[in-house]
Amino acid sequence: MANVVYDGPDGVHERTVDADNISDSGKVEGIRVNLKEEGYLHIPYTRLYWIHMSEGEGKMDYSQP
Repeated sequence: MANVVYDGPDGVHERTVDADNISDSGKVEGIRVNLKEEGYLHIPYTRLYWIHMSEGEGKMDYSQP
């Protein structure tokens, strides 16, 4: 799980999501968070405070194509 803290239109928000649901956004210079039933949340880097996840979740496995 990952905690994403960002500045929204009505203040600071924190979301806890599966780390696999966070990727680069194609719409803005920032990240895209898949919220499952709620759709996607696009957060610009300028509004992102931090993403906190365990060390194992933050690693990428490049051994498979």
